[in-house]
Amino acid sequence: MSSYLEKLFSLKGKTAIITGASKGIGAEIALAYVKSGANVVCVARSETTEKEQISEFYHQCDITDSQQFRSICELTSADYGGIDILVNAAGVSLSKDENQDEVDRFKKTISVNLVATYQCCDLASQHMHNGGSIINITSIGSIQGFPDNPGYVASKGGVRALTKAIARDLCVKNIRVNNIAPGYIRTDMTRQSFENLTSNQERINQMMIKRWGDANDLVGAAIFLASEASSYMTGSSLVVDGGWVAKGL
Repeated sequence: MSSYLEKLFSLKGKTAIITGASKGIGAEIALAYVKSGANVVCVARSETTEKEQISEFYHQCDITDSQQFRSICELTSADYGGIDILVNAAGVSLSKDENQDEVDRFKKTISVNLVATYQCCDLASQHMHNGGSIINITSIGSIQGFPDNPGYVASKGGVRALTKAIARDLCVKNIRVNNIAPGYIRTDMTRQSFENLTSNQERINQMMIKRWGDANDLVGAAIFLASEASSYMTGSSLVVDGGWVAKGL
C-alpha cells in the first residue's frame, strides 16, 4: 500500500518554482515539496526566507519584474532541464491608508496579485516541456464578498477566473492549471485579525471546523495538485477553509 501511495503522490525528481516563499503559505509548500523529493526553487521579494530548511533553494525576486522572473525560469530550466510545477503563492493585502488614494491601493493589489500571477504562468509554462502543473493560491475572497479591501477580492476573483482561462489555453501542452482557495490561515497577512479577540472569534463562528487554519493545512492539497493523483483535474478549485464557504446557518 505504501509504495502504491508513494507512486500516486510522488514529486520525486520533479522541478518546482514557488513564489511568495519567504514566509507563510508559500514557504510551507516549498518545504513540503523539498521533503517530497522535488527540486525546488523558491522566490520572493524578501532577502531571506523564514524556513531555514529551504534557504539554499531561495532566490530574491520581485515577480512584478518580468525580467527577474524570466531569469529565474531560465536558470531553473538550465539546471534541471525544464519546469514541472509552478505554485503562485505570492500576494499582498494592503490595509487602508489615509495618505494613499484608494484607487492606487486597488491598482497595486491587482498588479501584484493578478497581473504578476498571469506573467509567472506565461513565463514558466514556456519551460514546461513535458506537461506540468500550475497551482494558483487564491482565497475564499475569490468566491465571496468581503469588506474594506475591494482590490484583494477583485484580484483573487480574477485569478480564479484566470485559472480556468489558462487551463483552457495550456491544455494543448498537457499543462494542468488549478486553484487552491484557502480560508482564514494564520499568517503575517492575517495577524491583525487573528490577534484581535473579537475578529478572531467572529471568523471562527463562520467555520464548521472551529479553528483557524495553519499553512500546513494546505500542504496536502498542494502535493495532490502537483502529483499524478490529480492527473484528470484542470481548471478546478480546491477550497480549504474549515467549511466557511459551505456553511449556512
